[in-house]
Amino acid sequence: MLMLKTLLICATISFALVSGAMAQTGRGACAADIKKACGNIKPGGGRIATCLKERVTDLSDVCKARLAEVAATRKTCSADIEKQQCGSKGRIQRVTCVRAALANLGDDCKAAIAAIVTGKK
Repeated sequence: MLMLKTLLICATISFALVSGAMAQTGRGACAADIKKACGNIKPGGGRIATCLKERVTDLSDVCKARLAEVAATRKTCSADIEKQQCGSKGRIQRVTCVRAALANLGDDCKAAIAAIVTGKK
């Protein structure tokens, strides 16, 4: 049960990061880089993600590595998220949906989420 709660927290945090919440809330390994590169961008509609793609050369190596890990997790989990019908929702709804569906996610997805949150590969 404790493991499930931990994974639930991991899923929530990870998918918040994946969907751009990291950039919007200023949390994570890239907070300073994101604020510097895209701080003038209004959150929502993928605008911050687009800004980061356009300004990737302005990001630190640590931030680039973190964003690559998050992108890999998103790729690993995308089929599971679609199966749970969480993919087409807005950021908040997607996080809530993933949280509710955590037990139904595949082992690879759960492991990828746990690795993102704990910083272990």
